[in-house]
Amino acid sequence: MRVFLWILLLGCSAQVSAQQVTVSGRVYDLESGELLGGVSVWDSLSGAGTFTNTYGFFSLTLATRPQAIRFSYVGYQPQYIQPGNEPMDIRLKRATALEEVVITAPKTLPGNPVSLPISEIRNMPVLLGEADVLKAFSFTPGVSTGNEGSAGLYVRGGTPDQNLILLDDVPVYNAMHLGGFFSVFNPASLKSADLYKGAFPARYGGRLSSVMDLTMKEGNNREFGGELGLGLMNQSLTLEGPIVKNKASFIVSGRVSTLGLSSLLTPKRRANTFGEDYTYRFHDLNAKVNYQISKTDHIYLSFYNGFDRFKYDEWSKTNQKEVSTAVGNNWGNNTGTIRYSKMLSPKLFSRAILIYSDYTSQFTNRSKDGEQDFYRYSDTRITDVGGKIQLDYYPVRWLEMRIGIDHTRHRFSPFSMNSNYTPMTTGHPTRLNAAQTSIFLDTDIKLTSRLGLNVGGRFTEYSVGGAAFRNPEPRLAATWSFADHWKLTGSATVMNQYLHLLVNNGYGFGYDAWLPATERIPPSRARQWSAGLSRKLVKPGIDLSLEYYRKNITNMIDYPDGTNFTGMLADSWEDIVKSGGRGRSSGLEMMATRNSGKLRGRVSYTLSRSELKFEEINAGQWYPMKYDRLHNLNASASYTFNKKWSLNGTFIYQTGHAVTLPVGAVQYNGNTRYIYHGRNNGRMPDFHKLDLGVTRSGKLWKRYETKLSFGLYNVYNRANPLYLDFRKTSEPQTGQNPTLVIKQYSMFPVLPFINYTVKF
Repeated sequence: MRVFLWILLLGCSAQVSAQQVTVSGRVYDLESGELLGGVSVWDSLSGAGTFTNTYGFFSLTLATRPQAIRFSYVGYQPQYIQPGNEPMDIRLKRATALEEVVITAPKTLPGNPVSLPISEIRNMPVLLGEADVLKAFSFTPGVSTGNEGSAGLYVRGGTPDQNLILLDDVPVYNAMHLGGFFSVFNPASLKSADLYKGAFPARYGGRLSSVMDLTMKEGNNREFGGELGLGLMNQSLTLEGPIVKNKASFIVSGRVSTLGLSSLLTPKRRANTFGEDYTYRFHDLNAKVNYQISKTDHIYLSFYNGFDRFKYDEWSKTNQKEVSTAVGNNWGNNTGTIRYSKMLSPKLFSRAILIYSDYTSQFTNRSKDGEQDFYRYSDTRITDVGGKIQLDYYPVRWLEMRIGIDHTRHRFSPFSMNSNYTPMTTGHPTRLNAAQTSIFLDTDIKLTSRLGLNVGGRFTEYSVGGAAFRNPEPRLAATWSFADHWKLTGSATVMNQYLHLLVNNGYGFGYDAWLPATERIPPSRARQWSAGLSRKLVKPGIDLSLEYYRKNITNMIDYPDGTNFTGMLADSWEDIVKSGGRGRSSGLEMMATRNSGKLRGRVSYTLSRSELKFEEINAGQWYPMKYDRLHNLNASASYTFNKKWSLNGTFIYQTGHAVTLPVGAVQYNGNTRYIYHGRNNGRMPDFHKLDLGVTRSGKLWKRYETKLSFGLYNVYNRANPLYLDFRKTSEPQTGQNPTLVIKQYSMFPVLPFINYTVKF
């Protein structure tokens, strides 16, 4: 902390001792009035520059008053503007040429995220044509997905619960629809998507692997408009427009599943018949209102609601009675944010945030036998209420500081149950309360025009029950540009995670429960360092990058396979999980990107290992994590023929993930029992597929922009494994020579997709 205070005093003294000029303001989209983050602000004479923050604010301190400042942003026409004495309002106009594809932010300072334009995300061919931000990030190095169709991200050997996913500064605890086939984030409602997978800045905390920071659109404050999307899997509608022209606007975006209509096609149950019914539906609703109180003050209100409902019903009906058994799995999120930003001075920007997040996961089981009706209902929930204050300070041209405090109160309600089963009784929810308070300081220091540092620290106090944990988290990253277009980077970080996720995949799409770290099951802790080298080849327009990372984790948890947490109400989860585990992962990430010309795209490859070790599992020996993948190759490309037609393609190859395979089987009382030796002792078959899509842009009635996308998912019909089934077989005639057979089950053969959107 003394180092941080020294930096602050040094910056202030430098500010007083030098007569300098500070240029500040905000940058907007000319057509919609939305604030633009990540805009490059540069003075060509002095070579000094900076970037706008998430709220479009910039502050640039120079030795003398500049003649013209250059403002540039991907997909917009650059502008040269002479600053005055007042804060600047800059309006950038969209470029008429094709948008440049950007993979990493153009900042020269370390600690920058992987940024993907929403337009690129929406053009990628994916399952049934449903654009998805999580799927798009899986095409970057060090990031992979789980099974076929899964949208969960595994970043540098971590698990999905080790990723902090923020939607307008609010954590989203389950980001999956349809059991993980795609995420809950509707691309039509998003403005930006950033992923920090290594040295994420000190203003983020509470997770071990990554931070995904998503920002919703603010809405057009100049004119009313919208977008209608029609697809095979879901339909969407987005409306936006001004409330007070040029000052206040709104956006509302909704999405519903087409699969929910399948229940209308279910045949009626007739006597002397039997069958099974599947019902699945979901919805998303995003809403945001913002109001520019003055040139320096802005207020935002954001809301998200999403819910999934799945039900499987098996029934038989005779003239006498009807017998049925139904299993259901429901889950959903509610989030809300109130944000207030104020430009306190040309060098000081502030924001205050109030957040609310609520996630529930429900499991239902109902059995009817004539007049008898038995049911069981289980529910787990986590609710967060909190606030955050952050100051962005630009004391001198070579120093940017972000300092703040955030506080969150967690309320856990795991394993509550209501049932009329006999002798089962109704279980009352066990509520666990926890509080988390953090202070942080995050600084970007430009030591020279070629050398930059990101130095930060975070200190957290976490209390639950009678236990309290106090942990410092130092962060350090550096970037050195040398020779022509070469750059060397490095980072070292410490992270802590105060939540544990228990997942039970035995029912429906999965029943999960978030639980707090306790005195018996302490927080997980990770230490990670990385080093990278990148080169820009100007003439062919190709960027090359190479990065090595290593991560060690302590206090991990695991639990026996097949544990049924919905029936664990009488026992403490702390008595069942295995704690004190250690994890280690390392990898080499490579990527080549082409950002210009008609043919654009990238190829990424990751060579990695990730392992676990528990004293009570696998005889205390290291074993692979479930989604440990030695090889992970991703390629995506787009070719633009003209203003109307473009071709898009993606290819994925991944080593099969680890599974625990039986080594034998025995017959006991007429039942087959499998014999296992070692955790994750086998591998699923390798995963690979090719997707191709074509996009046609046009006009409807010479007024409305349209986009028709169609193509093929899994072009060469690869039977990628979804899960394995184990069976014991013997010779049909004699019943002798029993053998153990492993059968692979697959989904998603070659599938056509089509989507149509209209902007009005």
